[in-house]
Parts: sequence; structure tokens; C-alpha cells
Amino acid sequence: MQREVLDKLKEFTGHNHIRITDRGNSAIFVAMAMAKKINPKPFLLIPDQGGWISFKTYPRLLGFDIKEIQTDKGILNLKTLEEGTKNASALIMTSFAGYFAEQPLKKISRICKKNDCLLIEDASGALGDKTLCDGSLSDIIVGSFGRWKPVNLGYGGFISVRNREFLEQAKEPFSLIKVHNNIYESLLPLLNRNKVEELLKLQEKVKKELKDIKVFHKYKRGLNVVTEYSTEVLKYCSKKNYPYILCPTYIRLNEKAVSIELKRLEL
Repeated sequence: MQREVLDKLKEFTGHNHIRITDRGNSAIFVAMAMAKKINPKPFLLIPDQGGWISFKTYPRLLGFDIKEIQTDKGILNLKTLEEGTKNASALIMTSFAGYFAEQPLKKISRICKKNDCLLIEDASGALGDKTLCDGSLSDIIVGSFGRWKPVNLGYGGFISVRNREFLEQAKEPFSLIKVHNNIYESLLPLLNRNKVEELLKLQEKVKKELKDIKVFHKYKRGLNVVTEYSTEVLKYCSKKNYPYILCPTYIRLNEKAVSIELKRLEL
């Protein structure tokens, strides 16, 4: 069963070297630790919004200075990124900014490669996607199988790399991670079901139903839908039994808005 899980993740990521972790946050920490050893530069880059909580806390534990890259409501500004990557060890970002808007992964990867900056892609929301979660573009891919993620096992995560040497450089943090063998049996059927594809279709449907509401990044693919703050949106969510969170929040948008959390649904 372990082999089937690893093979599935290899298929999803395009990386040949995979490790299962106890949490998605553990995978993020290991990825940053790898970057520190492999590409020892002072800065670790994160988006100024639409990222994940540990993006702001883990880098300092490893001796990085954090540099926030300007975004357009979560989508990385490529000009700012071009300048920021010149003295950065790595950029970490989510495949979908705030789970609601697709990042221009190819362009981001091109800039990172040009300036010798590692690209760490948090693909928790993009496993099985045909454009994102792409190991030919991202040096390191991490993901979570935790609560409310598309692969909702309730615990666990993974890290994948193109170069086996990366794993060798992270022996110490890996030694602290323990994973029960029964995770593989529970995980395989969830990986085999492409919930991401269902959520992408549902997002399109919800956007059409909210035609009179301002939707941020309306024409970008994503899992959640983020709109202007409106009582009409809250009523819509209540009627449809869609969970939502209110912004501002770093993990979605740093302004007043409503994030309709479609990714939390058990489809």
C-alpha cells in the first residue's frame, strides 16, 4: 500500500523522491530547512497575502529574514518577485493564492530559476491538477492531508523533490517525524478520487450564481470564492450551507471580504 501511495504522489507531482510526513506544517519546515542548506542566502520570500500561517513563523526559526513579495490580492507581482529573488534562498507560495486564485506558476518558476532561487510550492489545494503541482517547475512540493484540505485525511502531509540530494540535506528534521504505517491504507482512496477537479467546477458554478456581486479574481481558477463583503453573500452561504470566513486574514485576503470555503465541503 505504501508503494501505491508514493507512486500516486509521483504521478501528481512529477517528482521521483517523496516522503510522507505527520503534518503539512512538518513538510513546510523540512522544505525550508532544505533551502537553508542547499541555497544558503539570507532571505526567504513569501507572498504578502494568500499564503499559509507557518510561512510567517517557520523561516525565523531557521535563521532566515522574511521578505514579503507584493501581490495583487494574492497573485504575485512578477516585477517585485524579479528583484526579490536576487538574494533569496527560496520562495514559498501556494498553488492557488488563498485557495481561490491560480498563481502564474510557469512565469514564477522562470524568474526563480534565472535568479538561483528555489521554488517551494505548497500544493495542498492542487493535487491532481494538470497545470499546477508541477515538479518540472517547482524544486520542492509540499502538501497537507489535514482537516478541510481537498485530500481530507485529517492528518499527514508530504514533501517531494526532483533531486535526491535534497532529502540527504534534511536528515535531521526528517528524524523528528514519525508516521504510522496505517496512513497509507487510509490515504490511497482519497488520492485516487480527484476532488480538486470537482471543486474547480463548483467554484465556476458559484461565481456564476453571484453574478451581481464583486468576485475577486473572477476569471482565475481556484477552489474557494472570495467576494466583497456583503450581507447578500452571507445569506447566500447560509442558504447553500456553504462555510465561509471573514477577511482580512493573511491566509486569504488582507482586506474586508468574504471567503466562501468550498474546499471544506464533503462532496
